[in-house]
Amino acid sequence: MWKIKDPETLKEKINHMISDERLTQGCNRQMDDNSDYILLSCGDVDIRLKKESFENVPEYDPDGWNPFPALRPPRAGNYLVYLTENHENRIRISYFYNDYRGWDNYRDASIMAFKEFVYDAPGDDVLKFSERE
Repeated sequence: MWKIKDPETLKEKINHMISDERLTQGCNRQMDDNSDYILLSCGDVDIRLKKESFENVPEYDPDGWNPFPALRPPRAGNYLVYLTENHENRIRISYFYNDYRGWDNYRDASIMAFKEFVYDAPGDDVLKFSERE
């Protein structure tokens, strides 16, 4: 029977090798070549995985538009939503509920994208014009 001399070191190398960053780099370099596999290497360790084991998932962009339902908002709150309603595209504000994984006002099927809704209250320089003397 064969055994690995230092299994903890090997586990560390594998965990390092299969980080999201290294996985993305390996797939970006090798996904379009003629091979059926993605080869990930770290020092003395090589791991070969079939390309069909991977999927390209969009990353959440807190500053931009995110495709829905491919991505879901990371937390409950108000978001700008880009939706199709009555054959027209519109931008609205909707609240996303994490408990129900859905929106308050619109059917999920009509929402195509969402974006962080950032708002701030008017400053004192604006509000001073509202004061009555």
